[in-house]
Amino acid sequence: MRASLQQWIYRIQGSYWFIPSLMVLTAIMLSQFTIWLDRTVGSEWLQDFWFSSMNQPDGARALLATVAGSMITVAGVTFSLTILAVSHATSHFGPRLLDNFMRDRGNQVTLGTFVATFLYCLLVLKVVRGGSVPEDASDAVEAFVPQLSLLIGLVLTILSVAELIYFIHHVPDSIHISTVLRRLATDMSAKFDELYPETLGEGMSDVDSVPTLIDDFLHTVRSDVAGYLQGVDEDELMSFAKKHDVVVRLKKRPGDFVRRDELIAEVSRCETWSDERADEVRHGFAFGYTRTPTQDVFFILDEFVEVATRALSPGVNDPFTAMQCMDWLSDGLVQLSKRKIPTRFRIDEQDELRIITTNVTREDFVEAMLRQLLPYVKEDRNASQYFVQSMQQVLEISKSQTLNSLIEDAVAELENARNGECER
Repeated sequence: MRASLQQWIYRIQGSYWFIPSLMVLTAIMLSQFTIWLDRTVGSEWLQDFWFSSMNQPDGARALLATVAGSMITVAGVTFSLTILAVSHATSHFGPRLLDNFMRDRGNQVTLGTFVATFLYCLLVLKVVRGGSVPEDASDAVEAFVPQLSLLIGLVLTILSVAELIYFIHHVPDSIHISTVLRRLATDMSAKFDELYPETLGEGMSDVDSVPTLIDDFLHTVRSDVAGYLQGVDEDELMSFAKKHDVVVRLKKRPGDFVRRDELIAEVSRCETWSDERADEVRHGFAFGYTRTPTQDVFFILDEFVEVATRALSPGVNDPFTAMQCMDWLSDGLVQLSKRKIPTRFRIDEQDELRIITTNVTREDFVEAMLRQLLPYVKEDRNASQYFVQSMQQVLEISKSQTLNSLIEDAVAELENARNGECER
């Protein structure tokens, strides 16, 4: 359940409707509240303030209609600009970066501001009425101009203009390659902190330190859906393992594509094993139609590699963008050198083995961050030289001998490939 909830929150944050919808609901409630205040308290108290002007019904209608019409027009323009920016970014940097732009809070707030202001003015306009004095005085209609609501509408208009100025600056800045890579680097660092904190794994680095290890996994759990494994709820699996006194061994890790009926977990001997027990294990896995970075740091690393390989393609031929990717990837390697890769084994409060996860090693990170780049880097002289220089700087900082050895192997492979081409 926790893994599914995590994915649901990620999708909500990346949606283009959630924040604007909240702002629209807030505008509706604000309009009803200010109208109620105007009807209950009146507007005479506003006459004492210099910033308030008493509007007549015709002027109030004109003001609200003008603001509402202009806001919905600007909302359409900003939406078009956003789609244009997203189209440009995904075509140049890769379609997997679409989520990064959809999750941009500035774009979401901008759209919500204009739509909320439009709806607020429309609802206030509905209650403005002019007075009439018919022949029968009993049928007279008293004029009603919600002065406070008009003042709030004017404030929202000023804020909307400020938001438009911000948006005009924000759009070109958001699609600048430096901004794109900085956001990816921030996500990478945050995911390292979440998944691989420095203290995790201490005292549990090898199999010998595990108090119990069961080899006879008799029961298999196969996926009943097809898709990408987006998250694993280890808390739920731990509760299941303790409840039934079993060990669960995971066969897939977040980011893997799982086919229907493919093996995703194995369970040790269980006296009450049944289809219901298998369903309980499946509830600890969250699947979706695409990879997400919630538990899959390799997805972020692949985005870096995708931007770099596109930049090094003959059609683009932009080695400097690839160099920027190498800079951030080298910083990721330095961070990784200071962290302990967590053990595969998860124990409960009684030091009993309950979960065996898939194995993640430093070799996997070097493969994702460096070796995927080598076929493309070796084709460009500037990029290959910069690659070697960056890795040498990492070696001077890194404290992990295992990681250093892997980096040296990657550098040697690149240099051998370059030398072989020179000889030909």
